[in-house]
Order: sequence, then structure tokens, then C-alpha cells
Amino acid sequence: MARQIQSKIIRSQPVLKSWYPSTDETYSPKSELILNLEEWECLRLVDYMGLSQQEASISMETSRQSVQYLLQSARKKVARALVESIPLSIDGGNYTKILNENTFKEEGNNNMKIAVTFENDKVFSHFGRTPYFAIYEIEDGNLKNKTIVETPASGHGALVDFLTEQKVEALICGGIGGGAVNALRESGISIYSGASGDADEQVDSFIKGQLPMSGEANCDHKHEHKHEHGHGEGNCHNHGNENHSCHDHKHEHKHEHKHCK
Repeated sequence: MARQIQSKIIRSQPVLKSWYPSTDETYSPKSELILNLEEWECLRLVDYMGLSQQEASISMETSRQSVQYLLQSARKKVARALVESIPLSIDGGNYTKILNENTFKEEGNNNMKIAVTFENDKVFSHFGRTPYFAIYEIEDGNLKNKTIVETPASGHGALVDFLTEQKVEALICGGIGGGAVNALRESGISIYSGASGDADEQVDSFIKGQLPMSGEANCDHKHEHKHEHGHGEGNCHNHGNENHSCHDHKHEHKHEHKHCK
């Protein structure tokens, strides 16, 4: 039985779909390379946007192995087109659907609210500690209103409750922990983690369907603390033995804590 080909999600489309070498009029190409849309999407996510292959696989809702294979194939085709002066076209492929700037109209999602972890006009780096949310109201794929609100408290529980009360449907943030991811999913809020830079630009990419969804925990902060305990003068206990000798002992304990809200 043949292995079923897994469909992928394409979150953007190329503006131009054909490239031809610029030469004299006598040039007549004998062949043309076809770059499938999912191959183009892999190049866009990994080589253009700088995502890891794992993040690209989450965005495309496919396996990391598929992304690795598609990326290798796409790079080879582009290299051949450049080195051998072969025309290149983007067409076809195996994908479930394309999400682009018309996503809102196509899916009937004409009105929604997006929250962004926010400080100084940029995406704040940690969801659980964000001092503000920028809440964007979207209508028919266009930005209608933007409001900056101070967060009521820190910690993912209070923040998720706040976003739910505000009827937010999608969150754009930097780092986020597993507990927050689970709470947001239970509340039906989509997660676009790993974002950085100007908040307005991130929302614009979201509206255009160019912001990859990465609904996985991506925060892993390590804090190392050393505690040194000395046992010597002033710390020696007499156990009733006059000949008992007292030695200085130093015990060093390392505690590594991983936490992210």
C-alpha cells in the first residue's frame, strides 16, 4: 500500500510565480523548473523568515522530516535555476489550503481581537510577565482599533482570564511556558509565539497570513543558585565525646530551576 502524502498549510503566496533569465533575444530555454508551493513555503519560513525547521513544521502542520525534505528539494531547484540559467516557476503541490491576506473573508472570520504582549511599541519577550497588552480589533482583514491596556496581574492564570474576558481570539507573544499554552488552548485562543520586534508589524503580518503559528511552549529559563554551608567553629556539635575532633566541612549545593509563565 502506497504511503499517503501528507497535506500542508501554506500561509502566504508568492507575488511573482515565474522567473526567466535576462539574456539576448536568441536565448531559448529548453526546460523549466517547477517549484511547488510547499517547497516555496519552506524557503520562505526557514531561509527568509529565519524559523527553525521545527517551527516551520508547526506552521505548515506537517512533520519536521517533510520540511527537511521539501527544503532540500527547493534549495536544489533554486541553485540549478541560478547556476544553469533555467527558468523557474512556482506552481502546484500538495497542500490543504492557502491562508493569505483574504483569510478573514474566506473563513468568515470578519471580526476578531488580537492581543500582543507589549512594551515600548514592541512585542514583550515573556507572556507571563508582560506589563501591557496591545489589543487590536480587526474587521474584514483591516485594522479598526488599537488599545493599550495594563495587565491586571502577573502569572499566566490571571492573564489568560483577562484575555478571555476581553474576548481575544489570538495571542502574539515572545516566550511562553507550557502551563500558559495549555490554559490558552483550553480558552480557545490561538497562539503565535516566538514573535519579536515592532508589534504593529507583527499584527500586519498576521493579517496578511504571513505570521507562522507556533502554539508550542518555547521558554526555558535556567537560573542557577549556589548555597554554601560551612560546619566548623560555631557550627560544631558536641556529641558527648571529649576526644571528639571537630572538622570544617563545606558542602556546596547547586539548584537549577526552570520556570516560565
